[in-house]
Amino acid sequence: MGMVLADPVMLEKLAASMDRTAKEIPALRRKASELDVLSEVGHLSPLLSYLNETARELRKKAGILRTPSESPFGALAQYGLPAGLARKPGAGKEFEAGLKKVLAKYETAVPEARARAVKDYVEGLTPEQQAALVVADPATVGNLDGVPPPLRFAANRISIQRQYEKEKRHLEGLAADGPASHRSLVRLKALAQFLAPRTQKTRNPKDGSPVYSDVPRQFLVFQPDAGSVADPEQSPFADGKIAEVVGNLETAKDVAFRIPGITNRLDNFQGFTQGAFDLMADPKGFERTDGAVVSWLGYDTPELGDSIDPAKAEAGGRDLGVFRRGIDVNLRPDVTTGIFAHSYGTLVTSKALQCGMDNVNKVVFMGSPGLGLNIRSMADFDMPNTQFFAMRAPEDVVSYTQGHGGDPADFPDAIRLGTKGAVGHSEYYKLGKGGLGNLRRVFAGENDQLETTDTTLDEEMIGATEVRSLVGFLQERLTPDEVARLGGDIDPIAQGIVSGRMGFTDAAGPLYVSLKDYDLLDKVPPSELFSEVTSLASDVAAKETNKRMLAGGSSEEKAILYAGAAKAASWGLAEVVTQPLEVAAKGTRAVNNWTQFAEVLAEGDLNTETWKKSLDKGSDAVTATIDLLNPF
Repeated sequence: MGMVLADPVMLEKLAASMDRTAKEIPALRRKASELDVLSEVGHLSPLLSYLNETARELRKKAGILRTPSESPFGALAQYGLPAGLARKPGAGKEFEAGLKKVLAKYETAVPEARARAVKDYVEGLTPEQQAALVVADPATVGNLDGVPPPLRFAANRISIQRQYEKEKRHLEGLAADGPASHRSLVRLKALAQFLAPRTQKTRNPKDGSPVYSDVPRQFLVFQPDAGSVADPEQSPFADGKIAEVVGNLETAKDVAFRIPGITNRLDNFQGFTQGAFDLMADPKGFERTDGAVVSWLGYDTPELGDSIDPAKAEAGGRDLGVFRRGIDVNLRPDVTTGIFAHSYGTLVTSKALQCGMDNVNKVVFMGSPGLGLNIRSMADFDMPNTQFFAMRAPEDVVSYTQGHGGDPADFPDAIRLGTKGAVGHSEYYKLGKGGLGNLRRVFAGENDQLETTDTTLDEEMIGATEVRSLVGFLQERLTPDEVARLGGDIDPIAQGIVSGRMGFTDAAGPLYVSLKDYDLLDKVPPSELFSEVTSLASDVAAKETNKRMLAGGSSEEKAILYAGAAKAASWGLAEVVTQPLEVAAKGTRAVNNWTQFAEVLAEGDLNTETWKKSLDKGSDAVTATIDLLNPF
């Protein structure tokens, strides 16, 4: 184990010592230069960088270790709950047992009925008894639908404090410069932020002046051990599940539920939940007092490599549906609710809607990879009383690929909202952009002020249509499972094309390697792959040329003429680039097929099934060999 650094005072002293040493290095370099031995002290520059970086990390760690601890009774006080009875040892056991009886009785009930029974039981207790129940079993109370929100907030604050202390002890045993230290620091910092108050800006009803208040964070879900472990080498802790409320959930007339996409975890939740604060605020930063926003990270989000797999969306959709139906008992009867889903979260939402989550007034899909192959229009949800909106920002590669079906931004029965100024996949909530303004209007029900758009893929970005065509080309030839296996390789290729780091001809090699690695060259023959890539590359060249010619003042006829020439030239160049790859790919395909044929024959027992299999493999091998020997 590395050096143990647990005392924040010691950490700050060590950081100060490093600062002093770092300040001496420039003088040492000057002296070495005067003596003409500068080449002998080349290690001083990296040493300076190391000292500065390590000092910063040590101070960061010291700051986290100084975060004050809080007793469970302090958590109760944050939400106005009395602590008198809760201070007595075992005082909440009776109420905990009563709650367990309710849960056992309604174990198989629908979410609404179970939540209603929980609500009736808890509200039948006195405030002192409720507080005692919170302290007795915060993990259950904090995550149980039907429990009044303030009790859940207090319970989860207790759980966050305990998790903070647990992970703080873990961090204290890590080397300050070890690979796991940074990830642990980030996560511990997130937990500390959850415990710190936030500043709320509201408008004085008398004169409209700003009123600033420090208010505690409100967590409706906190399950730090839920989900998968993204990187066991960096941290032993699970990704976690968490949900935060901004506003008064029980009195709000408008409630929005925000659903995130891939790579969201407890340690980076702060970045996601910031969108809730921005959604609740007006352009001057004043927070609405008649609305509430729930940032729900209640499912195990996929990492980049498995984002093409719908399995986590299906599980997440079920969880979202249960949560939405359960929380209903804590909302106003006349509340207006909306789902604001982003990226993979749009697929999660689609699965929830298909599983019966029909108590939703409006749904916004942002940067969607598709809503499932069976959803081709909003009418497929069979929710005529629900309004559907869609957003697609220019250069949003996730929407362009349609990895999970049709892009809702192209559905004629969805209201397509503008995203003026936003670019890419992550700026829908960005301050000062048109997307956030539209989201605020949808949230407030100001549909008459919405800014809509109908831009095409080519208008948004030249190459977007071709990216979509390339992914579609693969999807037509592969099964959904095979596409899922390729997903981790397709994503960075598509990202590279959209970002301009990679052209279509550059994509041919990586695509071929991926297909070869997954033994899919029979499904996507090299000749077809390289022909498709060449064709798409020439289409992009033609469009780029046409655009530049028109921008330069050329006539439409001349632009079309030059675009055709560019297409032909690009096709020829692409063939030169891809031909060697195609020959190699055909050879690999032939070798693989003959190898598989030999393996089948080696099985020995030529029963009917094995004989049929051998004929199929033999046929594939012959076809691949003929393809290899044929001239271009």
